[in-house]
Amino acid sequence: MYSHILTSIIGSHSNIQDAIRYFENDDIIIAIVADGLGSRKMSAYGARLICKLMEKELVGKHPPLLSADIVSPQIWQECLKSKDKNCDDYCTTCSFAFIDKSTQQITVGQIGDSPIFIKVDSNNVIELRQEKDFSNITDSLGGNVVSTFRVQNYHYKDSIKVMVASDGIGDELESSSLDSLFSYLSSTYQQYTPKSRSRRFTKEIKETIGKVNHDDKSAIYIWSI
Repeated sequence: MYSHILTSIIGSHSNIQDAIRYFENDDIIIAIVADGLGSRKMSAYGARLICKLMEKELVGKHPPLLSADIVSPQIWQECLKSKDKNCDDYCTTCSFAFIDKSTQQITVGQIGDSPIFIKVDSNNVIELRQEKDFSNITDSLGGNVVSTFRVQNYHYKDSIKVMVASDGIGDELESSSLDSLFSYLSSTYQQYTPKSRSRRFTKEIKETIGKVNHDDKSAIYIWSI
């Protein structure tokens, strides 16, 4: 069995530029977080579009996956160009976690700096963070070149814990506290009903790091029981 919590909180902008997508059935779990670049006027739409395309594509697949197996970035670009849109106006990062329950495999992938944190069995939390350059610019979907996901595959025997987040949350998470954070989230939110978990998680994020930075703050956290 698996549980999850999620949140997406608007920052100091007039419109939220993050997008999230969660899908689960008897066989798979898909968690997607996209963070539209604040400097691009249509980035919120770009973020929502890649989340929609990724969910549609991954539902028909199973881990493990390679970068070449994921074609949503190309479809994202083609979709915008078919409408005579400038892809640079829609730039967004995108990160995902894709769990196959039956084989106990997980594929995670990133375009840009939306971080992924993953704990396999009793091992320490693995951090997948992409460093920005000196001008604070991240890789993203957009431009003339089709972006590709950096993909990692893992197999778990007993348990899996994974968080996919936008940098509004991820940048505030210290490496030394990740294992204790995961233990806290799993034990604390498991005691609540599924309907109240995400509401309580959103409240806690607002109270703890809501004013630390001005970014939108989005995350999906999944843990096995």
